[in-house]
Amino acid sequence: MISSPPSLLARALFAALLSGSAFAAHAQSITVDGKLDEPEWAQARVFKDFKVTQPYSLATPDPALATEARMISTPQGIAVGFTVAHPANVPRVKPRLERDQGRPSDRVNFMIDFDADGRTAYNFTVGLSGSIQDVVVTNENYFNSDWDTDWSWAVTETETGWYVEMLIPWSVAPMRGSDTPTRTVAVYFDRVMGGNGERYATPAASYERPRFVSDFEKVEIPQYRKALFHVWPYVTVLHDLIDGSTDYKVGADLFWKPSPTFQLSATINPDFGQVEADELVVNFDAVETFYTDKRPFFTENQGFFDLRTPDNGQLIYTRRIGANADDGSGAADIDAAVKLNGSVGELGYGLLAAAEHDDAGRDFYAARLLYPVTPKLSLGWLGTDTERPFRDRTAQVQAFDLRWRPSDTLTVNAQILASFIDQAGLSKDGTGGWFRINYAPSQSWTYEAEATHFDRRLDFNDLGFLRRASLNELELTANYTRRATSDTSRIRSSGFSVETQHRSNDTGDRLPTWLLLNGELELRSGGNIEIGHNLISAGWNDLISRGHGLWRVSGRSNSFAEFNSARHGQWQFSVYGELAPQGLENGDAKVLYLTTNWYPSDTLNAQLELGRQKASDWLIWEGGTDFGRYHKDLREMSLNLGWFPSSKHEFRVKTQWLAIGADRGERYLLQPDGRMSNGALALPAFEINSFGVQLRYRYLLGPQSDIYLVYSRGGYLEENRELRSTGDLFDEALGLRDSDQILAKIRYRF
Repeated sequence: MISSPPSLLARALFAALLSGSAFAAHAQSITVDGKLDEPEWAQARVFKDFKVTQPYSLATPDPALATEARMISTPQGIAVGFTVAHPANVPRVKPRLERDQGRPSDRVNFMIDFDADGRTAYNFTVGLSGSIQDVVVTNENYFNSDWDTDWSWAVTETETGWYVEMLIPWSVAPMRGSDTPTRTVAVYFDRVMGGNGERYATPAASYERPRFVSDFEKVEIPQYRKALFHVWPYVTVLHDLIDGSTDYKVGADLFWKPSPTFQLSATINPDFGQVEADELVVNFDAVETFYTDKRPFFTENQGFFDLRTPDNGQLIYTRRIGANADDGSGAADIDAAVKLNGSVGELGYGLLAAAEHDDAGRDFYAARLLYPVTPKLSLGWLGTDTERPFRDRTAQVQAFDLRWRPSDTLTVNAQILASFIDQAGLSKDGTGGWFRINYAPSQSWTYEAEATHFDRRLDFNDLGFLRRASLNELELTANYTRRATSDTSRIRSSGFSVETQHRSNDTGDRLPTWLLLNGELELRSGGNIEIGHNLISAGWNDLISRGHGLWRVSGRSNSFAEFNSARHGQWQFSVYGELAPQGLENGDAKVLYLTTNWYPSDTLNAQLELGRQKASDWLIWEGGTDFGRYHKDLREMSLNLGWFPSSKHEFRVKTQWLAIGADRGERYLLQPDGRMSNGALALPAFEINSFGVQLRYRYLLGPQSDIYLVYSRGGYLEENRELRSTGDLFDEALGLRDSDQILAKIRYRF
C-alpha cells in the first residue's frame, strides 16, 4: 500500500532529525544571486575533499586554489553553492560563450544522478563569465550537450575569488521512488582552471576512466513534490530571398509534471527551423553521416531512451523524425509528438510517439522500461515501431539490456537485439547482441573486453542509427596512465592505450584486423599532445561496393598526431596531422588541420580553422562494380565569431567552405575474386564546391524563452571540369546561392 505524500511540515520535521542535520529542510527559498549569504547555507552539506583528477594524479590542490561546494535540498529544488579561491596573481580566463560552447575557461561543474544507479547523470556547468552548459551523461561517460533545461545560476567575483549559486528544479528529470520523504542521490563537484586545464574534483572520479557516474558520492537528502506546467507558444516567419515567398508557422510545446514520478512533454505543429546550422559534409563513404539533434522536444528527458550499441550505433536516432520524406520531397513536417517519462515503484518507463504530415509521412513509436533488480543489477527493455505507408513498410525493434556492477572495479553491460521488417508483404527478421566488461584494478590500469554479433538481416535504421549489420567483432583494450611525481616536470601525466579489433562479417569473411596504439601527454602548461599509429591487416571490405561484391584490401597503416596548446593571453592553437591510406595501395593521404582561437575580450571570441587533404590514391564507388581512382585535393575553412555584449544578447557568425578536386581519374572494376582491375578508361576530373553562412542574433526573454533573427545562405556545386585554384574556388563559393533566407522566431514560456 502506498501512503499519501507527507506534508511539507512533516518532511521538514523528518529532515531535521537526520544525523548531523546535514540536509535540514528549509522552507525559505534560496535567492540565486551568487552571494551565498542566506543563513540556510550554514546548514548545508559541505564538500571540501577536492583532488586533482586532470591530470589524474589524485594530489591535493594548492591551498591557495581551495574550492568548497555546498548542497542543500529545498522545496524549489537542489541548491548548490561554490566558493572558489582565485588569487589575483593567477590569471582568470572568463570568455563569455554560447550555451554549451566548450572553450577553455574557469568554471565549476555539478553533476547529479537522481536515482543513484549509475545510469544517467545531469551536468550543470557555470563559468566565471556566467556562461553555462547543461549536459546529459549516459553510459558512464558519454556526454550529450544537446539537452537544454530550465535552471538558475549566478556568479559574483571578488579580488580573492568567486562564488557560484545554482538552483536545480525538481522538474529537470524523472525520478523513481518519489513518494518517500528522502531520497538517495549520487553527486559530483569539480572546478576547472581555464589557464592550464587542471581539474579538481570530489569525489575523485574521472570521466576519462570507464567508470565515472558509478563513482559519484551517494548522499541522502529530503525530497519534495512540486507540480509544474509550462506552455511555449511560438511564431516563425520565414522569408525566401530567392523566390520571394514568405511562410508563417504557429505552434506550441507543452510540459506537465504533476509529480516527480510522471512528466509529459508534447509539441503541436513544431517548428524546427534552422536556428542551429549543421556542419557541411561531403560523404563518399558507404556509411551515412551522423548529426546531433538540438531540437528542444527531442532533447528533453531523452537520456532515458539513449540506448547505444558498439560501432557507434544508437537505437533511437531522433534526426530520423522530420528527416526527408519517403517520396523524396524534402524534409517532412511533423504534425505532433508526445513523450512520457515516469515510474511506478522502482520500475521506470518512457513512451515516445511522433506523427509526420501527408501521405509520405511516417509514424514513430518507442517504449522503454528499466528495473533495478538490486542496487548492482538492472534490466531494461526498449521497443520501437516505425510505420512508413508510402513505402508499404513497417519496422519493429526489440532490445533487452543488462547492467551489472559486481564490485567497484568491475562493470558488465550486455544487450540482445531483434528487428522485424515487413515491406510489401516480404519479411526480414534479424538478431544481434553484444557483451562488454570494464575492469579497473588500479588507478593506473583499466581494461575493456567487448564482443559483438550483428547478423546480416539486423536493421534498426528506420528509427535508429546502425553503421553496419553483418558484424562479428572482438575488441580488447588496455589503458595505462602514469602520473608525474616531480613538480618541476613539464609533463603532468602520460598514458598509452593498446586496442585490437578482430572482425568478420556474418558469412565468415574476415575483415581487416586493427591494432591501435595511442599515447598522450598532458603538459603542465595546460596543453596536450596525442599520437597514434594503427596497423591494419589485409582483409575483405564488404561495404564499399554497396552489395555488389567484396574487395580484397591490402595490409596498411596510418598515423596521426595532435597538439592542443594552453591559452596564451588572447590566443589558443591546435594542430592535427594524419597520414592515412584511402586507395588501392598503402599510399598515404596527407591531412593537416590548423585551428586558432582568439579572445580579444571577454565578450568577443573568434575561431578560424583551415584544413587540407591531399591524396595520390583516392578510391570512390561510381556504381555497381565500377570505381574511380583519383588524385584528391580537399580544402576546408571555417570561421566562427561570437559577440556577447550582455547576458541577454548574443550575436553569432558561422561560415564554412568545403571544396574537393579530383583529377587523373582511372576506371577500375571490382572482379568476382575481390581484385580491382584497371578498366583502361580515363575518367574526367571533377570538383565539388560548397559554402554556408549563418548570421544569428538571439535575445533571451527569460527562462527557455528567446527571440531569434537568423540569416542563412548556402550552395552546392558539382561539375566535371579542370581543377581550379584555391582562390578561384573560394570566389565561386561566395556566389553559390541554392538557399537564401531570413528567419524570425519568438518562443515564450508561460
